[in-house]
Amino acid sequence: MRESSRNTRSAGRARRFFASVVALFCVALAPAIAQNFPSRAIRLIVTFPAGGQADVLARVLGKYVTQNTGQPVIIDNRGGAGGMVGAEVLANAAPDGYTIGMLSTPHITIPALQKPSFDPRLLRPITNVAIVPSLLSVNSASSFYTVGDIVAQARARPGALTSGNAGNLSTSHLAMELLKSRAKIDILVIPYKGGAPALNDLLGGQIDMTMGGPSVLMGHVKGGKLRAIATTGLKRSAAMPDVPTFAESGFPGFELNEWYALFAPDKTPPELIARLNQEFVKALREPEVRSTLIAIGAEPVGDTPAELGAFYFSEIDRLGKLVNTLGLKVE
Repeated sequence: MRESSRNTRSAGRARRFFASVVALFCVALAPAIAQNFPSRAIRLIVTFPAGGQADVLARVLGKYVTQNTGQPVIIDNRGGAGGMVGAEVLANAAPDGYTIGMLSTPHITIPALQKPSFDPRLLRPITNVAIVPSLLSVNSASSFYTVGDIVAQARARPGALTSGNAGNLSTSHLAMELLKSRAKIDILVIPYKGGAPALNDLLGGQIDMTMGGPSVLMGHVKGGKLRAIATTGLKRSAAMPDVPTFAESGFPGFELNEWYALFAPDKTPPELIARLNQEFVKALREPEVRSTLIAIGAEPVGDTPAELGAFYFSEIDRLGKLVNTLGLKVE
């Protein structure tokens, strides 16, 4: 038994040593490699299932990076555990610039309550792709037309109203919990396994409202099946200029947006981070990319690695405190 334990520890040390050698080798060669980067396909890990907002953003960007570099961007959907499965794959990938990942708000909120197998603070920021406000919607047959209508009914019937969202500790989940806290009301919040199941129950009348991504809800709002009540941005969405914000609806300072950003594994050389930033920001500036993102309710960003890093760490502090203040749990 002791011999087996010693062998296991030796094997672990060998793997760590090998990984360190590979990382140092990549760093030493980085300036030369960056000149010809990329020379082969880039794997972009999307940490959510295909068809969702993150997947749409990744594929739109990937198309233009492929056109501009001549190298394919391969989308690798690794959903599961609120996005943490894909994030772990990213964290353990080789730091050679050829594996990057699209992360989002749950990659901060979940680690605030449950320590992951990797340190999210060590991931290397590339660029923030987009900021996406959540949208509160009701069935068009509902008697609710404003946030005030919902708040009044929730106060009159505590715990009777139901609200669906895309998943536990998602931005849409936090936004509804924040509304409950600010308005001092009781609404039963139901986390679904994605925005589509919540939408189906809203359309079918099984729940009273949903807080979710505009890309999932806007088509049904425009089609007359849903009614948009408010968005979680500080300013109105360019895609939904007629929909008021929560701040305009009686809750000053209310802001809780989803964000989607690109990261690389720890120890990815700065030269390669700079090249990745250059190519993806270039794609984000394409008129077709911008119009596509705005049409699905996303606000294009395209900042520097340093700017994303500052934003990311501020979100770790802000959302970590919010999750604990609201008393939320990992389910």
